Amino acid sequence: MTFVVRGRRRRWLAAGSVVLVGAVVATVLGLRGGDPAPAAAATTAVQRGEVTYSVAASGKVAPVATRELAFSVSGTLTSVKVKPGDEVLPGEELAAIDDADAREARDEAANALAEAEQALTDAESADGDTSCDTAVRAAAAAYPGSPAAAEPAAFAAAGSSSASPSSSPSAAPSPSASPSAGPSPSRTPGARPSPSPTAGAGGGCQGSGGSSGGRGGAGGDAIYSAQVAVNRAVADLARAERELAGTVITAPVAAKVLAVEGRAGDAVGTATFIKLGVTATMMVEAEFAEADAVSLAVGQPATVTLANRPDETLAATIAEVAATGTASGTLVRYRVLLAFDGSPEGLLIGQSATAGVVLNRAESVLLLPQSAVRMTGDTEGEVKLPDGTARQVKVGLRGDGDVEIVAGLTEGDSVRVNARS
Repeated sequence: MTFVVRGRRRRWLAAGSVVLVGAVVATVLGLRGGDPAPAAAATTAVQRGEVTYSVAASGKVAPVATRELAFSVSGTLTSVKVKPGDEVLPGEELAAIDDADAREARDEAANALAEAEQALTDAESADGDTSCDTAVRAAAAAYPGSPAAAEPAAFAAAGSSSASPSSSPSAAPSPSASPSAGPSPSRTPGARPSPSPTAGAGGGCQGSGGSSGGRGGAGGDAIYSAQVAVNRAVADLARAERELAGTVITAPVAAKVLAVEGRAGDAVGTATFIKLGVTATMMVEAEFAEADAVSLAVGQPATVTLANRPDETLAATIAEVAATGTASGTLVRYRVLLAFDGSPEGLLIGQSATAGVVLNRAESVLLLPQSAVRMTGDTEGEVKLPDGTARQVKVGLRGDGDVEIVAGLTEGDSVRVNARS
């Protein structure tokens, strides 16, 4: 009997629990007033404003130009005064190498020039008439690749051999020399050849003894050779001075240091050692997809948004569009440079940026969000009125986020935000 009593108690407890749950459910339903009514669809009003269609691409801020600086000779670095990120001014010394060898080479070139100039002076002093020699030297300077410039020794020898036939035309002994006799084969300093046509076939430009050919004889060849040596010595000295000056790197313009390829004590050559970025004018370098790049042209207005200034839009202009693209898999992108309109402050080389270019614009037109219009054709669409009724509209420019409404609605009309709801 005890077992039966316990079984009945459990059944009563279970039945009581069911009744209690039912009462709770009935109470909740009574408080809520039955099933909730469906929420009203969100709506938006037709407004008047501007619709724009633009393309965008990511890029980075870069200097408009870079300068790669190097030493003119190899050597050991004695000082490096800058590091990447430093701002430098025109003429500021950036780095230097040991200049002992370059200075010695410059001194030797200067001594060689002095010796060459003295040799030229001696040659001119040994020859009295330099009227033709001056012309020869001028011709040699004007045509340094001529045979005369390349082989002065050969021409000197030729001049010496050509002078011998122009000796006195008569070797017979004579008891007395007539004052009207032909010109003497010897030349004295300061003497000038006779302008007489009988002096030789060379006219007024000939060597001693009336030799023809217009080279001024052996004396002229010596002057010419000396002048060639002077010209070479001048060129050697100029090169040595450039190399000496190139042992120090200075900033050619105001710029920011982008890279430095060594430190004091390192051995360096003539490759690029310091790279500068000219920060006076900065640009944005962006990569646009092929489908967008075909619509871009130099001079088009653009906008730039920097990663560290997302709420600020900077005006820019397209300065360059690459003629060829770069393929990455099946995607082809074109490099586009955008120049800032003005000089924004606080630009950082390499910072991320987003470039946008407006391709089409419609001002003071009726517009709706794109989600409120379901396109049914190229220029036709459908909207839903607040009560769910569909209405056909004519569409103009489809912009980045809005659609131009040409006909079918008036300013202030309400439509559902989602045309498919």
